[in-house]
Amino acid sequence: MLDVGGIFLPHVGGRLWHFNRLPLLVTGDPGTGKTTLAWSVASELGLGEVLEFHTRSDHRARDVLYEMNHLLRFYHAQVHDERATKPENYIRWNALGCAILSPTTRLVLIDEIDKAPRDFPNDLLDEIDQMKFDVPELDGRKFEAVERPVVIITSNSERQLPDPFLRRCVFHRIEFPDATRLHDILFERLGHLDLSERLAKAAVARFEQLRALPGLEKRPSTGELIAWVKVLRATGVDSAALESISRLADLPGPSALVKTERDARLLASAGTTA
Repeated sequence: MLDVGGIFLPHVGGRLWHFNRLPLLVTGDPGTGKTTLAWSVASELGLGEVLEFHTRSDHRARDVLYEMNHLLRFYHAQVHDERATKPENYIRWNALGCAILSPTTRLVLIDEIDKAPRDFPNDLLDEIDQMKFDVPELDGRKFEAVERPVVIITSNSERQLPDPFLRRCVFHRIEFPDATRLHDILFERLGHLDLSERLAKAAVARFEQLRALPGLEKRPSTGELIAWVKVLRATGVDSAALESISRLADLPGPSALVKTERDARLLASAGTTA
């Protein structure tokens, strides 16, 4: 397996997943490093800068490949600008399109695909399988990859992805960091705040107790932990104060940790930390 930042990527039939030409679908809780994994893989494999596509709810599958600025072309046609005669002047190649056009192997990150409309993943199947596409706006001109891109797709599992799409992916789940890794993350991200070992240890312990609280609607991620420790430092809360808390409801700076009204009410009624 390929060891990337302590994460071991799966083999497929005895070979690394990307040698089997399948996209890698990475899932896990928010803040587990799904997006940064792509950069680690690109660095490990010497693939250069990651070509990123951050999925929105209004995206179509074609948008991963390219976008056409029809409005600008229409404007130029109205003012008799010669550029309007060439539709290629109005194309912007996006992540997968750039990778297919590249003469070298590139890594494409399609981030948070579960945010897209339901048809989005299935509409990408042929392009991901064959690594070629056509552009109707260029009279159907076809483009095919010289070197097959490496594709990593992330999902927060907010909704189920279509079965045909899942069958064409290698699946890998990143588990939420344990206490040791959370401690390391705090010092990696907040080392400039001169954190003490004792405060970091106490913050991680309380954070894990909160995440274990039954009934949470949205369990806090590493992003919330980092923001919370910043709040603790800014407000002068020390390790002794955190260690002495007997009820989760008494945690300082709770608004940095819980982000829904339901979770705020749940925390306010939480019992002892023991």
